[in-house]
Amino acid sequence: MKINIYIILALFSSLLSLNGCKEKRLMFEEAPAVYFTKFIVDPDSVNYSFGIRPVEIVTDTVYLTMRIMGNSTPADREIKLDVVGSSTAKAGYHYALGPLVMPANMFQTRIPVYLFRRPGMKDSIISLNFKVAESKDFKPGYGDIAYVKTRLEYKINIDDQILKPSNWESSLAKTFGNFSVVKFRFLIEVTGRKIWTGLIGDGERANYVTDVKFALYNYEKLHGPMLDENGLAVTFP
Repeated sequence: MKINIYIILALFSSLLSLNGCKEKRLMFEEAPAVYFTKFIVDPDSVNYSFGIRPVEIVTDTVYLTMRIMGNSTPADREIKLDVVGSSTAKAGYHYALGPLVMPANMFQTRIPVYLFRRPGMKDSIISLNFKVAESKDFKPGYGDIAYVKTRLEYKINIDDQILKPSNWESSLAKTFGNFSVVKFRFLIEVTGRKIWTGLIGDGERANYVTDVKFALYNYEKLHGPMLDENGLAVTFP
């Protein structure tokens, strides 16, 4: 008799456990969420400058990489982004957003942000700050965990100047030396690289500094020292 009771209790406990798992699974499936991916190569902001591009370039595109929490679905789903109050960019004038959609059967997508070159960017920096908002298909992801709240926000700074990259002193200076506008413009022209924030591998750095030193050597043979905006000769370590 005792054995039968134990068996009944064990079966009842198993049913409760299965029911609890089912409820948790349903809760997870009923609350899909979306967030910005944030890794070394995908920081939470980007500085975009038209100043390092030819004058004929009047529009360009940056991408917001977004990923979901939960399962993919066989249908497209809507993503919603709010532009927060600290932004100075004007929709339709400084930028336009591409389709805010998570494609069917996908866990990740790239949202295009079209940027437009405007006269005021030569003497000011335009900021565009996005924040993930709740749509009919997604809730904001990671909103309840303090140290990853930044996965819900992304900032784009836009200008038409040649500005010192935010990581120059902390990362780039050891390879390329002191910053100057003339040096940075020359570095961009020689390497063809436009974005210098984020991860740059040691191999890439070595190739860049070799190429730029050779290009500077050839320049100096024809023109003498290259002088920067402060009258100092451009050099590389």
